Amino acid sequence: MADKGNKTGGRAVKTVAVMMGATVIAKLLGMLRGVLQANAYGTSSAANAFTAASKLPLAFFDMFLAAAVLGCFIPVYNSFKERDADGSSTKEADAFACIFVNFIVVLCGVLAAVGIIFAEPFISLITRGLDAQTVALAVTLTRIMFPLVMFTGAAYTLVGVLQSKGSFIAPALISAVSNAGVVLYLAVFNEPLGEKGIYGLAVAYLLSWLIQLLTLIVPLHRKGFRYRLLFDLKNPALIRALKMAPPIMIGSWLAPAGVLIGQYFAAQVAAQSGVAGATTVFDYANNIYIIIAGTLTYSICNYTFPKISKLSASGETHEFGETVRGGITSALFIVIPFMAAATVLRGEGTAIVYMRGEFTPTDAANTARALGFILPAMPFFCVTELFSRVFYSKNMPRIPMYAALGGIGANFAVGALLVNFKLLDIGAVGAANAAGQAASAIILLIFASKRLDGVLSARLAVNAVKIICGGVLVFAVTFVMRRLLASTPFEASFAVNAIKAAVSFAPAVIAYLLFAKLAKIKISE
Repeated sequence: MADKGNKTGGRAVKTVAVMMGATVIAKLLGMLRGVLQANAYGTSSAANAFTAASKLPLAFFDMFLAAAVLGCFIPVYNSFKERDADGSSTKEADAFACIFVNFIVVLCGVLAAVGIIFAEPFISLITRGLDAQTVALAVTLTRIMFPLVMFTGAAYTLVGVLQSKGSFIAPALISAVSNAGVVLYLAVFNEPLGEKGIYGLAVAYLLSWLIQLLTLIVPLHRKGFRYRLLFDLKNPALIRALKMAPPIMIGSWLAPAGVLIGQYFAAQVAAQSGVAGATTVFDYANNIYIIIAGTLTYSICNYTFPKISKLSASGETHEFGETVRGGITSALFIVIPFMAAATVLRGEGTAIVYMRGEFTPTDAANTARALGFILPAMPFFCVTELFSRVFYSKNMPRIPMYAALGGIGANFAVGALLVNFKLLDIGAVGAANAAGQAASAIILLIFASKRLDGVLSARLAVNAVKIICGGVLVFAVTFVMRRLLASTPFEASFAVNAIKAAVSFAPAVIAYLLFAKLAKIKISE
């Protein structure tokens, strides 16, 4: 039994490691996309318009469907008792998947139509402070990109099918495909189009999501899934999933609402303090944050969610608790030291990623300042993502909803306070975002302590404290090394910043791993 457990654990580690590697590839391509975009447009009027336009359809999808698609689909899909020999759901479950994906595509089509028709008032709402020409361009770009929500909805559902069937690598790679498509456009086609290039960029985003969806066809076929054009609004599984959807939908609002709130307050900061392109600056800072936090968190969460859904459906409470504790410990073990090092090296990192072409040293300095206030939210982001899935698997979707609403309220309240009192300039937007994520995580942990017997434990708390101490050590070592290699990142070259970051980070990693061994941090119980 012990050998079987070790083999299973070893496979899990390898799978998560490969998923994380695939996510890193996707995020690096996303970063390259951001680099090329910053190089081409900087913080210009076109960049501000595109930032608002690209965020709106995805924010709409994230707010109304993203978490609801996976959050209610995966638990219901994994509740079917009939299984293939490898443990994957089949027949009745796959019929439900076809009904669900068709329903989502139609719903997303309606959502896209609403977005196209009402693009102007939506854009005006989130771009307060921008000039009329920029707003007009943003409206046009929004209308080009809004249909991508249909491709996104279908892709999310089919990703849930693959993950439930034990296939995790292909879903982790699809973002790389879409990012590669946009990178290709920016590298080859954008410049020849001149002023029309910004419209081509919008089309490239739209097509990249379609291509992303199409790449799922082969892995789905290999797993035995056959798509059928099924519609059955009376299907019991669909009804059960849709009943879960409203609170799950609201529970997903924290991140997209954070983006929209950030855009709202960044526009006000630009008007107050003259921070050039503040909305784009916040977007670039948030992109770096999501790349780091998402890479380190989503692989663990995506691997864990189908498993805990099956354990919850089968009533395996002991293994359920162990899986959750192992997931949160593993995520924090990786996230906290990276957060500590990134906080110290945020200037060098921002300069390495963005500072070239139209993206000036001043833009890089402002982006690094905003990033510095967002980064402390990484552990809270990790807790929120994992425990939201835990509550979904337990059919308790209202708890993440309460947490999200609390986080959104905290984000807006802190942002309003800091911006109205003119504190922290662009850093106020990042600080408000971090406050929202912290509030959400704390609410989830309070509910977990009261509603989830056997999930939280003293050993988990002890491991978390040890990991935090290790994070403090990483911060201290990185800070000292950075001071020894004194230079201003926004005046240094790419090579100097890269060497400085590597030399500062490497000793911190060694110190952390030694500390983890001496402190006997346990990833699993």
